[in-house]
Amino acid sequence: MSKSWIEDLEPGAVQHYDDALYYDFTYQDHRDDIAFYREIAKQNTLGGPILELGAGSGRITIPLAREGHALVGIDASEPMLAQARVNAAEHLNAAQRKRITWVHGDMREFAFEQKFSLVIAPFNALLHLYHPADFARCFACVVRHMSPGARFVFDVRMPNLKELSRDPDRVYKARGFDHPSLGYRVRYEEQFDYDAIQQVQHVVLRMTPAKNAPPDAKIVETVLSQRQIFPSELRALLALGGLALDKRFGDYDRSPLVPDSSVQIIVARAITEART
Repeated sequence: MSKSWIEDLEPGAVQHYDDALYYDFTYQDHRDDIAFYREIAKQNTLGGPILELGAGSGRITIPLAREGHALVGIDASEPMLAQARVNAAEHLNAAQRKRITWVHGDMREFAFEQKFSLVIAPFNALLHLYHPADFARCFACVVRHMSPGARFVFDVRMPNLKELSRDPDRVYKARGFDHPSLGYRVRYEEQFDYDAIQQVQHVVLRMTPAKNAPPDAKIVETVLSQRQIFPSELRALLALGGLALDKRFGDYDRSPLVPDSSVQIIVARAITEART
């Protein structure tokens, strides 16, 4: 394979999460998973607090807190957590805000004194674990923090071979928009490159100032790198970290996983529980 633009990039680039205002703007219509996790929390008859990995700007955390759940939300991005506090102040009353503990930390290495009846990792949070050892560390941490009978529920995108085979030199143009933090209109395009050895898809998100932009406006590029996890591999990664597959869905309506599903939704339990 010839040298491509992606070879100079570091896997796991975090620029996509440095602009939390833009993140919220981009994913404001992604709501099906909110209803799903609300129902998962409602059905958690064990009670007790919920641990959320990759809490981000609180897109899932805040609706759960509004419904009376206590949560600990951990995220590696300080800008996202700062925006989460802003969002919580806007959408929750004082009593509801007290139900949330925001923690800046690494999902591969965390330690809390309490255990949790439910652990969740919504919206591809785990796709920022790039090596089997990362998954093993993360899942082992999850197991250590699960109370008896607890479940670990998460969703990750289903790898799409057609999408992963896109020409890395091709530029995909999309509709322009008024950028919420830049303050001017931009033209938007994306460029993809898939590392089949590491199973990481890299995406450059490129925003070019539109004609009416200020004279000092510049092209802004951010990188999003996500590990691709195939279904059978996911079972093995769970086992590597001490977890067993309990249930699996292919959509937020809990329909079965099928080859053309766009998402894999996993409900896992500790292997030690499975043996009892």
